[in-house]
Amino acid sequence: MLVKTLDSYNKTVDDFVRHTPEGKICHLTEWGMMIAKTFGHRPLYLAAFKEDDVVGVLPLTLIKSKLFGNRIVSQAFSNYGGAIAADPDTQKCLVNRAVELTMEHSCAHLELRSLLPIGRHLSERTDKVCMHLPLASNPDDRWAQFRPEIRNRVRKANKAGLRTLLGGRDLLPDFYRVWTRRMRQLGTPAYPRRLFENILETFPKETTIGVAKLGHKTVGGGFFYCFNGLAQCRWAAVDISVNKLAPNILLYWSAIKHYCQEGASVFDFGRSTFGSPQYEFKRRWGPEVIHLHYAYWTPNGTPVAMVRPDDPRYSRKVRMWKKMPLWTTRLMGPMISRSLA
Repeated sequence: MLVKTLDSYNKTVDDFVRHTPEGKICHLTEWGMMIAKTFGHRPLYLAAFKEDDVVGVLPLTLIKSKLFGNRIVSQAFSNYGGAIAADPDTQKCLVNRAVELTMEHSCAHLELRSLLPIGRHLSERTDKVCMHLPLASNPDDRWAQFRPEIRNRVRKANKAGLRTLLGGRDLLPDFYRVWTRRMRQLGTPAYPRRLFENILETFPKETTIGVAKLGHKTVGGGFFYCFNGLAQCRWAAVDISVNKLAPNILLYWSAIKHYCQEGASVFDFGRSTFGSPQYEFKRRWGPEVIHLHYAYWTPNGTPVAMVRPDDPRYSRKVRMWKKMPLWTTRLMGPMISRSLA
């Protein structure tokens, strides 16, 4: 077996990902190239070959940061990652090579964002989950399975005059305005607009933007993409001043209905911390809870110090961020968030 490190688009490898059920959009070499174009982070994409056949991949991104230290992540700016391989031995070879690269680049740690346990003696973080809702080819069938609470709130949103639009690049300005405003309220640095522009450019067929409007005002937005039958809500936000009208419920239902009609098999509500308010909101839709296995390797075997928004060390900075003018956070946020992969 030969494990190669790729630093450019590779059609053969991406074809392997597209034809592997476990393959996610972040496993494509195109994703790593898009991240490099957006942030300048170096892709270290591992592909395992037996003769001329691809038998496994492990997409890696090298993140260099003066704020948070250097590390290698699989996969950056994604909820998922880790190796997909034809057999355990191939996975082991890919992970071993990832550890070697972590040492070669003098990184503080390696992070593998996997759906399944890695099987190697690595420390794991298991407090993060994703919510997967099975879809139906007929949206009415999916609608009938929701709790009455969900259906009633969709009706309430419609009666209040809320409407949703689904599209692409044309809706990016509306989405970005409402999303960055909400990130400022949460005290979280927002990603640059060019990240979303580059996702749309690289994956135009896979990407959809949804917005909720009340009159001419955008009060909610979601950024979605669909790959290998999995439709993901990757980023979403609403104007909390109209929360009682349930724009988030209407926006999610519009996306779910759209992806039922598009033939997707699963709708992914995105990553949440187990037991958090976001977790409880998503749980009401009746999805399956998928526990994520984020595995870490460090040179000395010590646990990784996580960067968490609720960390007391950052509480003062979060309070300050919330008080800054919106234009300032939109300018400064991308300088910080590029390291929050």
